[in-house]
Order: sequence, then structure tokens, then C-alpha cells
Amino acid sequence: MGDNSSMLNRLMAQARQVFLRWERLRIPYNALLVAVVMLPAGGGFSWPDPGDFLILLMGAVLANLCFLAGPVAETYLAWVGVRSKLVTAVLFVGGVLVSVPCIYFFGFSIALMNS
Repeated sequence: MGDNSSMLNRLMAQARQVFLRWERLRIPYNALLVAVVMLPAGGGFSWPDPGDFLILLMGAVLANLCFLAGPVAETYLAWVGVRSKLVTAVLFVGGVLVSVPCIYFFGFSIALMNS
């Protein structure tokens, strides 16, 4: 029983380290997504209509739930023995590359609904 407890403690310490590292990446992640929403395809800055803020807030919550996939995946990879800062970078860049089109099309669908 003590061996299982020791293994669980190591996994929890590893997960804590990974999640803390990812929390530092949350600000750049959100800044990139805000830029995508605030700078439409025309390249000019525009504030969303006040009526869109609730929908955008829901999009932000969903994007941050998707962000959670990064540290969960890295924790799993660390658990199976794949540990590297490169893993963090690849998961972060991959997550951003998936999130940006999702957020862009989410904002695009809102614009179509309001047209």
C-alpha cells in the first residue's frame, strides 16, 4: 500500500509541476486569441458589439477549457516517460494552431448571425 501512495505522490508532484508551467502560458494563449477576435480579416481593430460580449465570454471559457488539454496531455506523456520542454512547446503551438481557427470561425459565425 505504501508503494502505491508513493507512486501517487510522485505523479501528483509531476502533474503540479506541469500545470504550473502551463499556467505561465495561459496569458500568451489568451492574448493570441483576443488578437484574432479583435483584429478581423481586414486588419483593423474593432470592438465587438456590446450584445456579443456574452457570446464572446462563452467562447473564452470554451477556449480555456480547450487549453486544459495541453497540461493534461503533457502530464500523461510525463507519466509514460516522455519528458521534455519540447513536449510543452509542441503541445502549446499545436493547441494554438487548433484554437485560432476555432475562435476565428466562432467569431465569424457570430458576425453572420448579426448580419
